[in-house]
Amino acid sequence: MLKKLFIVGSAFFAINGNAANNTLRFLVLSDIYLNSKQSYPMQIDPSGYNADNDMDAASFNALMNTIQKSTGQGKVIPAPTFVLSLGDLVGHKPFWTFNRVKFVQMNESTIFKSLQQTFPMTPIINVFGNNDSFAENYGAYQYKNYSPYQNAIKTGFKNGFLSSGVLCDASHTSFPCLAQENKQYGFFTIKLAPTLIVIGLNSVMFSPNHKATSDETNSQLTFLANQLQKAAKENISVLIAMHIPVGENVYDGSAFWKKPYQQKLLKLVDQYAKQIQGLLVAHTHMEEFTVIKTQSKNIGEYFTAGLSTSHGNSPSVKLFTLTKQDNGTWSISNYTTYQIHQQNEQLQLTKYYDFKKIYCTEKQKKANDINQCLAQITFNQTQPYFTVNNPNYQNYPTKAPEAFYVKAAK
Repeated sequence: MLKKLFIVGSAFFAINGNAANNTLRFLVLSDIYLNSKQSYPMQIDPSGYNADNDMDAASFNALMNTIQKSTGQGKVIPAPTFVLSLGDLVGHKPFWTFNRVKFVQMNESTIFKSLQQTFPMTPIINVFGNNDSFAENYGAYQYKNYSPYQNAIKTGFKNGFLSSGVLCDASHTSFPCLAQENKQYGFFTIKLAPTLIVIGLNSVMFSPNHKATSDETNSQLTFLANQLQKAAKENISVLIAMHIPVGENVYDGSAFWKKPYQQKLLKLVDQYAKQIQGLLVAHTHMEEFTVIKTQSKNIGEYFTAGLSTSHGNSPSVKLFTLTKQDNGTWSISNYTTYQIHQQNEQLQLTKYYDFKKIYCTEKQKKANDINQCLAQITFNQTQPYFTVNNPNYQNYPTKAPEAFYVKAAK
């Protein structure tokens, strides 16, 4: 079986990993919340929010097996070029006294190993989430001699941000490849194709729940500005991947970021809107997106719902499709959300919906850029999808629907 998986994995990369192709696909998962010592099973279709509903080891293994069996040529999920993990791998604090370093190390290691076993020949990109710090929830990326980077390396990643460890060279013939990284603060740039990059940010440091130093925030914001400036000069398309979104939570209107950092980020988004094709985020566990309104265009901030169900969602993963335009730029041409439910004590993964069919007009579907569909979408159209078709929690409450729109700073 292992040999067969390696053959299939190799075929994935040969078919979809060629940067000369005009289409790339990548699978996104997030908010796993693994607590491998938890003695009771996670509820797959919960009745609502439950902070104690972490991911147990058996449920995690079953979910990963379901994803693996459902992914590949001719299966429910087409073979991805790469896998993007958007953070919050680790569960909540257990009810007994514990050593956080060992707790984080154990659960992160389990997930890193499982991702490599599930996608043995597919590069995996890892973004830092607030639960993933060895120090504390919303803690620093690096704590003493511990970090998710080092933990990933110990489990087989050849680089702490990119499992394949491929570095960008002068010819840039092998993709994805690592172009820039900061191991201390947890941010990076990965080249996905000659004119396409993903900038991975540590957005935890911008949260009101994190005590940031000026060195860490200035380092990352300067890095982001420099990467966007370079992308504009070379006409490179940009995706920004991070765990905590920018803007406010539609659930209660609370700010995800401290205001000064949000203003700086949105000013950069407005300045380099031509290059930025989308923000890929998680954190809320919900199947949602928000619209960032810049002076020149609307840009989607696209959330991937959690694999964990502690917020009331059913388990979910998402597949994005990127298309190269005639002028050489790239755009997000579509995404498909997949739902996982329990039926007759078995997990079933099926397609939930794809963005174009739900939100785009027939004319807009031909544009191969889902950002062009954002102008006419209302929040009420999106809310029924939040809990990923969870039959036990269909009406997700929202007190701040106005947060659906995020205005970029001029």
